[in-house]
Amino acid sequence: MSRGEWQDVFSTIDEEGTGSIPASKMGLAVRAAGGYPTQDQVKTMISKADPSGSGKIGLDAFLTQMEWINKVNPLDINEIAASFKIFDKDDNGCISKVELAHIITSMGDKLTMDEADEFVKEAYADKEGNINYMQFLKQLTET
Repeated sequence: MSRGEWQDVFSTIDEEGTGSIPASKMGLAVRAAGGYPTQDQVKTMISKADPSGSGKIGLDAFLTQMEWINKVNPLDINEIAASFKIFDKDDNGCISKVELAHIITSMGDKLTMDEADEFVKEAYADKEGNINYMQFLKQLTET
C-alpha cells in the first residue's frame, strides 16, 4: 500500500476526526493498511508511536510505524498459501469463511474476534461460503 492508502486507513479508524487513533487499535490499523505484524511487533510499534503512554497515536507516528513494519515483515505469499493448504481438506484451493475465522483467532499471533470478522469480510466467498485462498492472498497484497 502507498502512504496515501495508509492515511485513508488511519482516517477510517479515526472516526471522530481527532487526528489520532486509540493505541488499542494499532494492530487492526496496521493489518488494515497491509501490514502483517506479530503481537510483539504491535506492542513495539505502540511503544514507539506513543512513548508517553497517552493511549493515542497520531498520523505521523502511525505512518512512521507503517514504513518500519513493511521493512521488517515482508509478505511471502507462497509461504502463507502453504499454511492455508494444511486446512484445505479437499485439496481444491479453498477453505470456508468459518475455518478462516477460526484459524486467525486461534493460531500464531491471534486476532480478536472483531479483528477476524473485519479480516474475513474482505474475502470473497462462493455461495457455499468457501474462499479461494490464493485469490484472497493476491487480493490482500495488491498495491
